[in-house]
Amino acid sequence: MREAAETVGTLLNSSGRQEAITMSEPLRIIHGPFGRVALLLLDKSMVLHAHRVSHVIFKEGGPDIGFGVRNREYVLSDKNVLLVNAWEPHFYEHRPQSQPTVLLALYLEPDWLRDVDRRFAYSIHPRFFPNSSVLLQGKLSRLHSDLLDILTDREGRSLQAVHGLIADLTGELVGPSSRGNTLSAAGLVGGIAYDIRIRRAIDAMKEVRGITPDFDDLAQRVGLSRPHFFHLFRKQTGMTPATFSSMLKMDLSIENVSQQTMALQDIALNLGFDSPGNFTRFFVRQQGVTPSQYRRNVQYVPAQG
Repeated sequence: MREAAETVGTLLNSSGRQEAITMSEPLRIIHGPFGRVALLLLDKSMVLHAHRVSHVIFKEGGPDIGFGVRNREYVLSDKNVLLVNAWEPHFYEHRPQSQPTVLLALYLEPDWLRDVDRRFAYSIHPRFFPNSSVLLQGKLSRLHSDLLDILTDREGRSLQAVHGLIADLTGELVGPSSRGNTLSAAGLVGGIAYDIRIRRAIDAMKEVRGITPDFDDLAQRVGLSRPHFFHLFRKQTGMTPATFSSMLKMDLSIENVSQQTMALQDIALNLGFDSPGNFTRFFVRQQGVTPSQYRRNVQYVPAQG
């Protein structure tokens, strides 16, 4: 772990900006078939939010921090890894006067994982990771250090190597045996939304492409009262309709921002924001950085041939 900390220190020092960094900013962002990887200097709170994919977080530098996952707080240090399942609400409350923390975050694309290894076929299941925190040790620690070395270009290796490292990291986190049968059965008893009315509501939210729906109207359309709709939606998905809608909006935000073909103000308007400033605030509160920072730093890693 000392090598990983030195790697981050080298990255900051080599930029000549270590003392000048006073706000959250991305140090490296890469997209690829595997999903997303972000090395981020964070000094802002993140509101309660969720992702449609499983999420892995390492701490690379700065003070230990606390993440809320569901109804519990977990301390993230350089001795553990935080694991957040798909659709699992989580948040980070930045303490005033606290120094920034450097995080390495992985967002794992389920289609890619399923093709890599059948053990990962249920990566979108809300219990894919049985524990929210695991120790960073042994092979997992070595793989993590190798990934960090590549992201900081310490050894000049090609970014193509991240494909194998992310697959191996996921394998270490999941373990040698498949939990597919267990997870599949769990989905039949409420682990995954199965009520036809909630499925219809989810489909309706996806159809509006990130625009926040009128939840009173949506509840009526699926044949539920507003209180019953909110109760059943949370029971089925683990989050409120508003949090789910924000998750869809953020997915589209990242997709549009990273493609770099549309002006940020146009993205904001297309997603229903009344001003670019409100879009920026929404983005920062879930990603920790501004849309323009994200756009400037994103890189693409093509699929392996």
